[in-house]
Amino acid sequence: MISNNLLDGKVAVVTGAGRGLGREYALALAASGAKVVVNDFGALVNGHKDSGNQADLVVKEIIERGGDAIANAESVANWSGAESIVNEAVSHFGGLDVIVNNAGNNRQSSLVELSEEDIDTQLDVHLKGTLSVSHFAAKYWNEIGPSANRAIINTTSAAGLHPNLGAGVYGAAKAGIAALTVSHAQELARLGVRVNAIAPCARTRMVKESAFVLSLMPEIDGFDRHAPEHIAPLVVYLACRLCRFTGRVFAIEGRDVGIYRPFSIEQAWSQNTAWTPELLDEAFSTIREQSETQAFFPGGVVNHRVPLGKTLKSVNETRSKYS
Repeated sequence: MISNNLLDGKVAVVTGAGRGLGREYALALAASGAKVVVNDFGALVNGHKDSGNQADLVVKEIIERGGDAIANAESVANWSGAESIVNEAVSHFGGLDVIVNNAGNNRQSSLVELSEEDIDTQLDVHLKGTLSVSHFAAKYWNEIGPSANRAIINTTSAAGLHPNLGAGVYGAAKAGIAALTVSHAQELARLGVRVNAIAPCARTRMVKESAFVLSLMPEIDGFDRHAPEHIAPLVVYLACRLCRFTGRVFAIEGRDVGIYRPFSIEQAWSQNTAWTPELLDEAFSTIREQSETQAFFPGGVVNHRVPLGKTLKSVNETRSKYS
């Protein structure tokens, strides 16, 4: 457990903090001296809201360890709920310094079998939730004026930074959060706010609901690199005065940590005449169909090609074979 004074006097909000990663963040921030609003709406279990009062249990744990915290049960997907989360931090603790946008969910989202509920449920919690809570925090900071060492920490994912088959809506939301991070970092710098994002690899309840992802994060004897508590030190670092970064995306798993860079040009061409489809085809002829990146997936850094699976060329070859 982290225990230091890096966040003494600070007020932090952690969304989705009743279990898993959010719980670990709340505990670590409190142990570092922050007063914490532990937000948890409750997960949907078989279509119904979880009746467990998880936020209160985390608050009890923080207080028993000598910290200060309150529980909040509003949904980040609700505009007025997001506003009340921020307002409660300010009214109860007298201010606000740190936002950790951690609340999340996931549903299978095959494009063929996609439902409107699949879209709304995920975009509302991830993308709208991150925007809403960040908005009301930024609005508050704008009203009271600039101050050093404020922070917003967003949660993206390898599924958004390296989109794969079957994670379309979730991946799109997480990619959007990475984009918001860079944009908001530029906008809020004048108010003394650092905005960064993390892509955590850890075994949480959401991971346990996916047999494939869970298979990449097995429980092992000794050091468990996928235990959620290993992510918390990065959150404390990004929240505290030691951090000098803004607009960056970090990945972490166990003892491994990395920093991403945004999309960059692989190769560029220039000529004296206007482009035609034929000239473009000739220029692109030496470039492989799949792009290659360094990806931070469960297990560490790997070489990653996009798209995975069949390329358009292989599909066309299959079609020709049977036509």
